[in-house]
Amino acid sequence: MIMEEKKLDYEAAFCRLEEIAALLERGALPLEENLKLFEEGTKLAAQLHKTLAAAEQKLTTLTLEGNAND
Repeated sequence: MIMEEKKLDYEAAFCRLEEIAALLERGALPLEENLKLFEEGTKLAAQLHKTLAAAEQKLTTLTLEGNAND
């Protein structure tokens, strides 16, 4: 089951990536579907990485601002 491309929130994207990993690990799908799932998974992984990097940057900024106000 390949989802249409849309921006998912972090939790939904993570769940979908786990679902894709499980489907690929089973190895029961045709090659073409595996390739589509792999492509979707790599896009989701990039989205998740970008979201985490932005959250880390925000936390760093907030921490630095909090320390500057002490």
